[in-house]
Amino acid sequence: MRNKKFLALSMAILLILLAVAGCGKKDDAVVDKPTDTAGGENDEVAAIDSEQYLNLILSAEPSTLDASKGSDSYSNGILNNVLEPLTRLEEDENQANFLAPAGAENWEHNEDGTVWTFKIRDSVWSDGVKVRAQDYEYGIKRSVAKETAAPYAYLLTPIKNAEKVNSGELSVEELGVKSLDDNTLEITLESPTPYFLSLTYQRVMLPQREDIVEQYGDKYGSELDTLVYNGPFTLTSWVHNSELILTKNENYWGKDEVKLQNINLKIIQDENAVYNSLSNGSVDLATANKPEWKEKFMKDENLTHLEVVNPNTFFMFFNTQDKVFKNANIRKAFSAAINREELANVIFHGVHAPAYGWVPPNINIGDDEYRTVAESPVKKLADENPDPKALLIKGLEELGMDPDPSKLTVKISLGATDQWFRTFGEYLQQMYIKNLGVNFEVEQMEWPVFNSNVEEGDFQIGYMAWGAEFNDPIAMLSLLKSDSAAIGTGWVNPRYDELIELSAKEMDPVKRLEYFKEAEKILLYDEAALAPVVYQRLNVFQYKYVNNLGVTPFGTQGYKYGFTQGR
Repeated sequence: MRNKKFLALSMAILLILLAVAGCGKKDDAVVDKPTDTAGGENDEVAAIDSEQYLNLILSAEPSTLDASKGSDSYSNGILNNVLEPLTRLEEDENQANFLAPAGAENWEHNEDGTVWTFKIRDSVWSDGVKVRAQDYEYGIKRSVAKETAAPYAYLLTPIKNAEKVNSGELSVEELGVKSLDDNTLEITLESPTPYFLSLTYQRVMLPQREDIVEQYGDKYGSELDTLVYNGPFTLTSWVHNSELILTKNENYWGKDEVKLQNINLKIIQDENAVYNSLSNGSVDLATANKPEWKEKFMKDENLTHLEVVNPNTFFMFFNTQDKVFKNANIRKAFSAAINREELANVIFHGVHAPAYGWVPPNINIGDDEYRTVAESPVKKLADENPDPKALLIKGLEELGMDPDPSKLTVKISLGATDQWFRTFGEYLQQMYIKNLGVNFEVEQMEWPVFNSNVEEGDFQIGYMAWGAEFNDPIAMLSLLKSDSAAIGTGWVNPRYDELIELSAKEMDPVKRLEYFKEAEKILLYDEAALAPVVYQRLNVFQYKYVNNLGVTPFGTQGYKYGFTQGR
């Protein structure tokens, strides 16, 4: 989301614009984008502003712009605009998604769908070097290689030998990815995979220049001068924890379709500062879920209101290697003790919905929305344990610890330092003291520090959000496989792994549904490796002069077709 994989808890707008997933065909829709014509500009282009720029907000510093190693939504949003994936999931005038050629001009597959061949279009990197099929091959192989420790590597398990390469059992040269020549990339799968094309616009399949990665080593992706680009924009300024500036890439193959010259991304964490920035016009777009601000912006005739239902789950997760949270009953107690309805109403102002499953709404299984046909394991857990303190006491006894909850001190780590998170932490503290009788501590830190601590296992309880990379339950459920580094719970369950592996190869949606339901029950009811809290809803307000930004939850259109008219 974390993309990987830590999809950082985003209280700002970039999450909407730059989320990922889904698939379709180019033929399914034709988008009428403002383009120049041989005889001059059309009416729409002629009327756009002479100065093309956007002022937007990031709510945290990107952890890294190394496409393989990063995992948060902030870095994913930048990468989506500065690198060119094989395909893009774009939007038509009705916000319907369709799969569009991007780095690949076209593609084909063999009869059973296990061998895919992509024709790489003629284009160059921002430094003038030709973009080759080998760049995509290297990027994919680097993401799968064990030594990279890519948090999103699990997404590529459908590729032949990916799991064995990622575990170190086979060398990366055995991966089913190879360049047939400079413009032809061949990818071989383990078996037919219904969602494979949905992976072709994920960060772990982005192209990377081997010479640049080797030149900068561990510094690659950490500073402006360690990167090259082949997407619609380049990163021309990066003042850490302050601002990033994207500039139109004049070497981009589709530069004639790119109207925006600059995108200024201010890093602002304070919620009120975000609202004030939108109100005074210093930013062009923001989310506003606080009732008083939402009402104010709804009345502003200069703003357009968009209600976006994101396939994102906000959740708490437990370090199952911790001496306390290695016990399933203790984890279940901390999940059952959450009053999700109250939390949604009080902390999230009634905007978000209580979450009783891991897979969020708007994710389909066959023709059905998954949440409408699957059980709610968390609700079942809470209903069966009206006094979660009893579960806690049982777990403490199983660990041979003092069963008195008042003697137990636990700590939650929050990856932000703003007032909203401070209020949220205080709410959780009061809730757990009341419902479990424990000593509950809250520590706040900047996102990169939080991210690092989680990766090192230096935490007890964490909190963040994750969004599905594509429209299938496996996009969320595969995050908790034991070979996934996505969410640092340290949790392992062989039956869960087996169910996810079966669902990845099963073409019958009825059978897949049963696999997913059993897996979600193990994850949330039997083991409680994590505790979903709410599903995300966003109220987005943008000035009416802003046009053609990608807004669908799974789309990867980003800023490519954006422009302003009438600023």
